Amino acid sequence: MPWVFDFTAMTIQQYQKKCNKEYKESIKFPEETSYLYGNPVNTVLPIETAIGKIMVIGPFPAARFYFVDNIPDVPLYDTTAPFSLEPYYDGSRVRSSFTGQELTDVILETLEVKRKDCWMTSLVKVFLFDEDHVKKYHRLGKEIRENRSRYMDYANRSLPWIRQEIEIANPKAIILLGPEVISSLLLVSEKEALDYITGEVIEKKIIWKNSNFICLPPPGVLLDRSARNPWPRKFAIKIGPTAMKAIRKLEAQPGI
Repeated sequence: MPWVFDFTAMTIQQYQKKCNKEYKESIKFPEETSYLYGNPVNTVLPIETAIGKIMVIGPFPAARFYFVDNIPDVPLYDTTAPFSLEPYYDGSRVRSSFTGQELTDVILETLEVKRKDCWMTSLVKVFLFDEDHVKKYHRLGKEIRENRSRYMDYANRSLPWIRQEIEIANPKAIILLGPEVISSLLLVSEKEALDYITGEVIEKKIIWKNSNFICLPPPGVLLDRSARNPWPRKFAIKIGPTAMKAIRKLEAQPGI
């Protein structure tokens, strides 16, 4: 029997409960998918949920990564929330989510937006394993399936959930991080989505009214200062300041 999406107006807590219970089935995510020691890959719910402020949508949640048998960056557990800053010891050092640090220390700092004024979420709400993770698990004696390549399929099935979040959050602006998220929400190709990463406002009707989208670089690139990575400079000089001015302008508008 196909999964049926049936939403009525709901509170944040009601949404979290429904999403926690039904999300994986709704996107056809294999229930048996688990980390190295058998911990299930679960739905990572939005926890920081400011209403009427700024919504931030990333592609999918990070995991908590550890050193295992001298192999670095092995995903072992879910994070507690999208863009979590929760510190943990990975077997070698104390660390926290790379994308959480980037969002707070680079993006929100540049935009002059406080975390407490954000609804933090991801389009796909489960961690996805790439080929590198598969190889590391194989070396550690566990076979897993690569599912990073299924991102767009999971993203398309996740759209009803993110639309419900937008309805509940009623944000002044919605920040989309990276071409995959931009492509899914704004219905353009990933190549076209790259041209949208300007920091300027893009209006699109979602649910019952026009929403204001601001497209920014994908997670994980702004802390990479290598010479071949153009994003940090582009963000610092043009994209970030443009987005900051756009958000100030939107925040000054009267609410509905």
